[in-house]
Amino acid sequence: MLGKNYIQAFGLGWPRGVDPASMHRDCIRHGGSWVDQQGRQVGGGLEFHFRELIKVLWPDTVFHKWLSLIIEKYLTHRVIVVIGPASSSKTFSAGICVLTDYFCFGDCTTVLCCSTTKERLEDRVWGEIKSHFRRAKADRPWLPGNIIEGRMRIVTDSRDDSPDGRDFRNGMIGLAAKKGDTFVGISEYAGIKNKRVRLLGDELSMLPKAFVDSVSNLDKNPDFKLIGLGNPKDVNDALGMLAEPARHLGGWESGIDQAAGTKTWETKRDGGICIQLRGDDSPNLDGKLGIPIISQSDMDRDISFYSKESLWYTMMNLGIMPKGAGMRRVLTRQLCEKFGAMEQPVWRDSNIKRIAFMDAAYGGDRCMFGELAFGYEAANSKPFLVDSALAASAAAPGLPKQIVAVVDLMVVPVHAELSQQLIEDQIVEFVMKQCEKRGIPPSNFYFDAGMRTSLVMAFARVWSRDVESVDCGGKPGEEMVSADIQKPCNDYYSKKITRLWYSVRLTVEAGQFRGMPEQALQDFCDREWTLVAGNKIEVEPKDKMKAKISRSPDAGDAVAIGLFGACNRGFVIAKLVSPKVSKEPDWKAELRKKSQEIWATGQLEFASS
Repeated sequence: MLGKNYIQAFGLGWPRGVDPASMHRDCIRHGGSWVDQQGRQVGGGLEFHFRELIKVLWPDTVFHKWLSLIIEKYLTHRVIVVIGPASSSKTFSAGICVLTDYFCFGDCTTVLCCSTTKERLEDRVWGEIKSHFRRAKADRPWLPGNIIEGRMRIVTDSRDDSPDGRDFRNGMIGLAAKKGDTFVGISEYAGIKNKRVRLLGDELSMLPKAFVDSVSNLDKNPDFKLIGLGNPKDVNDALGMLAEPARHLGGWESGIDQAAGTKTWETKRDGGICIQLRGDDSPNLDGKLGIPIISQSDMDRDISFYSKESLWYTMMNLGIMPKGAGMRRVLTRQLCEKFGAMEQPVWRDSNIKRIAFMDAAYGGDRCMFGELAFGYEAANSKPFLVDSALAASAAAPGLPKQIVAVVDLMVVPVHAELSQQLIEDQIVEFVMKQCEKRGIPPSNFYFDAGMRTSLVMAFARVWSRDVESVDCGGKPGEEMVSADIQKPCNDYYSKKITRLWYSVRLTVEAGQFRGMPEQALQDFCDREWTLVAGNKIEVEPKDKMKAKISRSPDAGDAVAIGLFGACNRGFVIAKLVSPKVSKEPDWKAELRKKSQEIWATGQLEFASS
């Protein structure tokens, strides 16, 4: 029996006049529901109290189906990825979730809020969080947190006059992942440790895969949660990688069912869920919801301007991953996983040939050196898929299969400040020492000097004339493109470097590539191809790559050069060998032989009847 100074709610007694926000907050801190001392289940459940706390703190919140779904998945998953159209309330929903979470556990929680630039942070997620923080604090000053405007922080510790200084570990931080066109990431905060760590990533389709890599360290915290947002654009950007369907669902390669309706699916990352909000399933299609969420009239305006078939409509109105989003890539991560390109080699025997390779650069780009080996794969090695149309002997069932594997890939240290030694000589000495240590002769070293004749001369002067210089900007050659495409490379590719990159793809598709380094794979996934004059294929120029991803694709170039060297020294790409070797009838061969003998005598005469 409760006294007159108490009320009963959720199976518990509360002081009369208790702030509902405090009541729901306490229930959330206890997990939403629990068993009391009498063995009774009390509390309304975590999702119930979370929603009710939001209603109390911000009474004008409209709980439409998309917001409710995001709250549900936020509370039940470690990684939540929300892809959808513009104006689908992604930023608002995620911001409300992390701010409410922080209010409940302000004494042991770090929240990192990341977007592309500082300006975009203020315009979007950080501005949204600050606005709702101020509104909640105005009514309930007891809520945790103090804004430090100049540092884009909300800090739990209010002891600004403490002799020990303020403790910044608990609170919320706004982070810009880019400065200008350069990706700086969140590495400065990757080592943060706290009982509870939350990462909100906004506009992830504008960020590279490096953002995903930075998540791994934060994920080591026992209670970690990531919520990532964006308009789907490309399977290889940060959003595409985090949203990729789980392996048992077939990844992006399988093609997610894109029938109308809001969808969720498991992602490749453990504990991950992707929420796909479709514009044509908007809770505000009739425009009467009273909040700025995409409506049918919004979509109709874009249809009249862009058309339904446009990429813009797919991304910004439907909010789904464009079909073939990775089709203009030489390679995709999914293709490499499918054919085992990232697996380590299992050699049949010690009869292995080794190639050294380098993409030379100095003055900004990285100079990449590596080692590649090729030989025959062990018969009992893990089976990987091979293109079903492939029947060449190099990959035919039951016969030994040649494979090529990257053994090592590293940056050549170049010190411009060492005026007493030429940069070219520094590169040559490094390569020479590496090759001698690895037992690789000069004739098995292939490099692209980037039109630097001084480097070619330095190799000949310091080491050997037997090194192999590759003109990557030269002509592709007269060889056939592949067994399936019987067309000379000169008529199909614009430059040799494009041919070299596609040779890597052909090797992967044949199930013959192993040990693909992550940095090279990222280059292959990022570099697009296009059609140029004469309908020839050309990979993206380096200057465009640097403008797009803030780096040169030098790791990919280096591996492609290494594969070229392996092919020159005996490695056979199965997809370059015709699977159908036709044998002419014997009578044709005999007739040809006789005609050649007659021509050789010079006695062929014209006869008439």
